[in-house]
Amino acid sequence: MKRYGEMTREELLAEVDKLKREKKGASFPSQAEMLERKIKMAESYLLSPDSFPPGTYEVEGSAERFELRYVNGVMAWGTMGREDEASFPLSMLKRIETD
Repeated sequence: MKRYGEMTREELLAEVDKLKREKKGASFPSQAEMLERKIKMAESYLLSPDSFPPGTYEVEGSAERFELRYVNGVMAWGTMGREDEASFPLSMLKRIETD
């Protein structure tokens, strides 16, 4: 099996579809959560890291804001809350526009 970074866009889209089908049929909540994480990672490879400049972002599933410092591959690195270092797949972020 290829790693996500070696897959074409079409292969990644097919992988995301396959994982979503598997998630629907998951027998246990932990299995569904693991598949959701795989989906988020695969989706991150479909995004351009250049589209994520440093700044403030919302993180899917969290009420806290995330201050993005830098991107390494498909992972965003920064701080959550009061300086707690954190990283998230790019597909989990949504830019917060500030004035």
